[in-house]
Parts: sequence; structure tokens; C-alpha cells
Amino acid sequence: MAGLPDTATLERALDLAARAPSAQNSQPWRWRVSREGVHLYANRSRQLGDTDSDRRDVLLSCGAVLDHCVVAFAAQGWQSRLRRFPGADRDHLALIEVIEAPATEPSRELAVAIPHRRADRRRYRADPIPPGTLELLAVRAARRQATLAVVPASRWARRDDDVVLRYGGDGAGADSPHGDDGVLLVLGTEADDDESRLRAGETLSRLLLSATALGLASCPLTLPLKQIRDRLALAAEVFDGDAYPQALIRLGHAPTDGDPLPAVERLSVADTTSWDSGLR
Repeated sequence: MAGLPDTATLERALDLAARAPSAQNSQPWRWRVSREGVHLYANRSRQLGDTDSDRRDVLLSCGAVLDHCVVAFAAQGWQSRLRRFPGADRDHLALIEVIEAPATEPSRELAVAIPHRRADRRRYRADPIPPGTLELLAVRAARRQATLAVVPASRWARRDDDVVLRYGGDGAGADSPHGDDGVLLVLGTEADDDESRLRAGETLSRLLLSATALGLASCPLTLPLKQIRDRLALAAEVFDGDAYPQALIRLGHAPTDGDPLPAVERLSVADTTSWDSGLR
């Protein structure tokens, strides 16, 4: 296994990566470990539907698990080099090649955040988020060729545990517009192709882990973007039509009352990973 971590390190990284967020916990990915590195594939059998938004959700979810895996490797002393879409198979999304490198404190902080992150759909406290925090997240998104913006409070509301956008469509029956239940952020990319969506998922992962490390609650959302009209209207308002909304993040302070949120069940490494002959 020259050039690869030992089996225990690989399994720890993949097990930690499995905690990545995915649409309706679909976990639409699979891994293959080869002598080249760790390959990520889309698992279309776990895709929720056949619309464009369903296909976008697969790529966002796979991007998130890819970044989680990179973070997990880094915290164990392995630096990743990514080759996205390395072959003709468009479901072959990435190859992770790793080399030994000292773990850094930021990578450890992000890895520690992974098991603590939850998609927190509860109402958040009214405490404001420091402007510097939003600026920090925006900078981290920009470093990954993505754009992060705040959705105006008048343009979204809650319906039960979900969020709806208010652009003249599905807002009926939702709570009155408000700005005291955290903020709603939108993550956008300059293009809307497969690679942009995969990279958006990677960025989404990094922003959620950063928020968790900062002690904030968060909830990634894609369902409100399924309505094409709302997605286009949001892009026009917050991005001046220069970026495509890929995902939303509700961000805030977790409520102080109530029990901690339980972990969501995940597929095991054995369920999602195959190993080339002689590597295990």
C-alpha cells in the first residue's frame, strides 16, 4: 500500500466523512480504494428523483462528503490532492491522492467539529451573529471560487421545520417574515455545471464545519431552490444574476432549552467502500 495510509487510517477517514450532510440523508456516494488513492463516485441508486434539482443534490452531497474526507485525512497527517472528474465516467467525481504532512491546528478543529455538526431545524435564539463571522464565512467561500450572500429577511420564512422563499410562490401559510431566527445564507457559483456543483458541495461542507467550530448552529437546505422561479428571483436579487444559487444555510445560535440533537444514522464504511485486490 505504498503511497497510501494504512487500512485503519483510511477507514477512520471514510467513517468520519460519512457524517457529511446529504439531501434527506440520502448519502448518494460510494468509494473505491486503489493504489492510486481514494476514488469518489456518485451512487445514482440513492438519487431521490430525476429532476435537475435532484441531480444537483447528488453533486452537492458528494462534494460535501469529499471535503469531509479531505478534512479527516488532514487531521490524521495526510494532505490531499484532488483530481475532479478524472476520467470519462461522469459519475467518477474525484480521485483523492494523499501524501504525509503534519496535521495543522485548523484541520484538527474542523475534524473535531464533524461529529458535533447537526442539521438543526429548530428555532434559533434571537442573539445576533457578529458581522465578522459572516465576513469570515464569505471569505472562506470566495477562496473556493464561490459566493456567499445573506437572503433578505423579508424573502424567507419558516413553515413548520422548513424554510420557504417568498418570491410570490410557496410562501402562503408560512410564518410572517422575520429576521430573529438566525440568518439565511445562499451559496452561489459562477457556473452551473457538474464541477461547479461538486465544488459548491465542498464549500458547503467547509462552511458548515467552520460554523460548528465557531459554536453556531446551522442547517443546509436545498428544497427551497427546487422552484425554478424562486431560484432565478433569488439569483437576480442577491447576486445581480451573476451567480447560480446552489444551496442555502440557515445559521444562528442553538436554543438553550431542549435535549441535544441525536446523530443521524449513516451507512457504514463496509456499505459504501470497495477495495482493489491486495489492498486489504
